[in-house]
Amino acid sequence: MKKILVIGMLFFAFTTTKAQSNIIKANPLGLAFGIANAGYEFATTDTQTITVSGIYFNVLDIKGVGVGLEYRFYFGGEALRGWHAGPSMGYFSLEDDFNTSASVFSVGGEVGHQWIIGDHFAVDVFAGLGYVTGGDELSGFNSTAFALGVALGYAW
Repeated sequence: MKKILVIGMLFFAFTTTKAQSNIIKANPLGLAFGIANAGYEFATTDTQTITVSGIYFNVLDIKGVGVGLEYRFYFGGEALRGWHAGPSMGYFSLEDDFNTSASVFSVGGEVGHQWIIGDHFAVDVFAGLGYVTGGDELSGFNSTAFALGVALGYAW
């Protein structure tokens, strides 16, 4: 009898919980500008997350890959849902058509709102502002950068 009770309680606990703690997502709008990025966001506390992302860059005559890291603070009391803001940083290895390569770093911040629709579909609307440095061999990348996007994903 105890086994049946424990199994029943575990079944009830796992079937009634809808809180997700992971999202895999991609920004399809970036493709229009030659930037493909996908990320994995996971909860670190009840109201904070970390996102690790991979980026492919192909703008004008400059191509390359990069990685990004973002820490988010959610203001609605639940990680992965609602208004969020936080710092971000990235590293890019770029090369132009003349085989000139450079390492570029970025530091900034991002704000946005993320919804989880139904049980698994995630929509993240965000904007960011940052500073990009490095790449002096590639026309210099020391500048302010602005990001705007919509990421779509799967939450679990």
